Amino acid sequence: MRRTTTCPVSGHNAMASWRLVAPLWRVAWNFFWIELSRFLPFLRLKNWLLRHLVGMDVAPTAAIGLMAMPDILRPDLIHIGPESIIGYNVTILTHEFLPRAYRLGAVEIGAWVLIGANATILPGVRIGDGAIVGAGAVVTRDVPAGTMVGGVPARVIGRLDGDTRASRPGPPLSLEQDPHAANAVPSEE
Repeated sequence: MRRTTTCPVSGHNAMASWRLVAPLWRVAWNFFWIELSRFLPFLRLKNWLLRHLVGMDVAPTAAIGLMAMPDILRPDLIHIGPESIIGYNVTILTHEFLPRAYRLGAVEIGAWVLIGANATILPGVRIGDGAIVGAGAVVTRDVPAGTMVGGVPARVIGRLDGDTRASRPGPPLSLEQDPHAANAVPSEE
């Protein structure tokens, strides 16, 4: 379930009323620093810029890949937990426009999360600790801790076996196939 607030607008469509979401100066400020950070290969500097100049809640040990695109209007609604990896060209949205309204919702990404390249995270979504989001997935609802999701829209395709708290470093966790997943491979037991 997504946790969003819907705000109706009158007159033009909601996108034409974007200044109700954030003032022009703030959007220009966010755009400049986010666009710069997209090209920076230096993770600590990128995290510092996003934390201190844009207002995102990014753990110092999180890694945000090249070309990742946080929301420009409300990046302050994004939380990225420790040791998480945000892949190349991932889009994290905290707003969406509808014809007669707009929605806002915080995005919470837990600890030790991996989000694959080109994934899109919609507003109001929580991604639990130790979860894996496959490349190209569109996350339209919460992702439970210790699961692997993929596809459009993202669906659970497996569960991580072992310590799903993802709070300790160590070897990669093994993947246990979900027998109810669309492309589940039968196990040989």
